[in-house]
Amino acid sequence: MSAAQQETQTGTSRPSPAESPPSFSVGVVSYRTGAILPDCLAALIAAPAVSEIILIDNGNPPTAQALLDRLARSEPRLTVIRPGRNLGFAAACNRIAAQARSQLLAFVNPDLIVPPATFVGLRARLEADENVWLCGGHLLNLDGSEQRGGRREVLTPWRALVELLRLDRLAPNHPHFRRFHLVDPVPPEGTFAVPVISGALMAIHRDRFIALGGMDEGMFLHLEDIDLCLRVLEQGGQVLYCGDLPVYHQRSSSDVARWFVEWHKTRSSIRYFRKHFTTTYPGWSLDLIALLLGLRFVLVALRAVPADLWRWVRRWPEARS
Repeated sequence: MSAAQQETQTGTSRPSPAESPPSFSVGVVSYRTGAILPDCLAALIAAPAVSEIILIDNGNPPTAQALLDRLARSEPRLTVIRPGRNLGFAAACNRIAAQARSQLLAFVNPDLIVPPATFVGLRARLEADENVWLCGGHLLNLDGSEQRGGRREVLTPWRALVELLRLDRLAPNHPHFRRFHLVDPVPPEGTFAVPVISGALMAIHRDRFIALGGMDEGMFLHLEDIDLCLRVLEQGGQVLYCGDLPVYHQRSSSDVARWFVEWHKTRSSIRYFRKHFTTTYPGWSLDLIALLLGLRFVLVALRAVPADLWRWVRRWPEARS
């Protein structure tokens, strides 16, 4: 059976996006997403500025697939695509962009709840200034407290070393020892340019996303958002953090083995550094970072694998029923 025959797609035909004001095609990539997925989709369906929702089902349990199919039959804006295998996050986002009909594109994590007004605000930011290429919101925990990762520095090999070894403790106020995540005791208000925003929510003009080459499919999971931000900056575009546009993020909701996530995070990190810093950093420094990342993965895996195996054993009777 060919790949095209294996792939299934559910949902009714999608309406053409409104001409004015522009609406969003929203992409969601789901892989063993937890119970928050219906809340994420309900918030998207409630947003008037969203004209279509394209969900790539990279692999969900039968109960979740049945729920998605029922929702797709009742909601004409929702299309569910099942590639038949886990494409990874970056490749799934590129697939969404290729199919999207709206001129505005937003990628939303399946464990994110986006208030309808946030899409209106994102649209206003993207339309107001042609220098703004990429927008993100104010990343919050479900209790309303700020979650780290909403705004970040550019991830360089040196900054990765600061993070891995916590060298910031040596000189916490020195600019050369700034950490990757920008977190303040009192979050700044308003909208301003930052080097990097979280991939939990990214809004961009579709044609610009395609002109950038989409997301790097060599980064199966993690770092693809940082890589995209850096390429925007290299092209002279601005990355905007919108502190007045809240989004609520439930982290680690997917039922995925931790070693699996860390393995792909390690591979993507090594690829990212070699892709962007080969000409500005000596080769030995990139090798050192790769070695440290590899050692970190081994340490994490040694702790995570027994816990993952025990969780799988406990779920085995339920999976068979």
